[in-house]
Amino acid sequence: MKKTILSAALLLSFSAAPWQAIGTGAAWAAGPAKPRAILVVNGKAITSDELTKRLWWRRKVQADEGEVGNRFAELRANYKNKEEFEKNLKTMNWTAEDLMNMTRNQVRIKNMLLAAQNIEAVTEEDTKNFYNSNKERFTTPESAKLLQIFVNTEAEADDVYMALLAGADFAKLSSLKSTDANLKKNGGSLGFVARGALQPAVEKTVFALKPGQYTKPINTGSGYSILKLEELKSPEKIKYETAKEGIKANLRDQTIVQELKKLTAELRAKAKFEAAK
Repeated sequence: MKKTILSAALLLSFSAAPWQAIGTGAAWAAGPAKPRAILVVNGKAITSDELTKRLWWRRKVQADEGEVGNRFAELRANYKNKEEFEKNLKTMNWTAEDLMNMTRNQVRIKNMLLAAQNIEAVTEEDTKNFYNSNKERFTTPESAKLLQIFVNTEAEADDVYMALLAGADFAKLSSLKSTDANLKKNGGSLGFVARGALQPAVEKTVFALKPGQYTKPINTGSGYSILKLEELKSPEKIKYETAKEGIKANLRDQTIVQELKKLTAELRAKAKFEAAK
């Protein structure tokens, strides 16, 4: 029974797509699932929580809290601010604690797979070979530090443009005239915007400016924008030492996913259990 429970727990864990990020599927919309009987092993009903606990206990698998925190921070960084992050969680009936627990389980599953499959560590040679073979991936694109004024109508945009020609301060004018709340709050600052992130026509105009210059009013779909170039940043090569840890993690995760697929197929073929009714 011990072997059967371990096989079932592994299969359950791997079938749950632990590598998905929050918000990537409708399955998260209902919030964290409550414990329920999902398997019957030798006539005994087993809940998903019990399977998970037995798996971690059998393998003595622990999650490094530093890694858990870093992964959580990466998810959090996809949002502009804490309020937007928590609002998105709330729409899916999740809390920050729920997400942290899910992230912790992801790390445990990864560590369990590393132990179960005896996956070899990524070497310095592996990371250097990847870096040297993919140098184009380790160059930051050219970027422009921009200010923006956004208004709803062409007439408003023309008035703003005339004020700029008369010497009005761009940042102050954005705070006064922009209809976008964030632009009002930040004096129109967009920070650095990488080449490729803007609409092609807008990008061509913006990157043709010299620092200090601004565009004429541009129709940007839902309104009209005037953009000012503050600074141009040339493409920069990312040094190997800076990229090394990220490469190592990426190569390790690729190996884990490959081994996960193999092990899942093996466990599906060998595990003997029945679904709870």
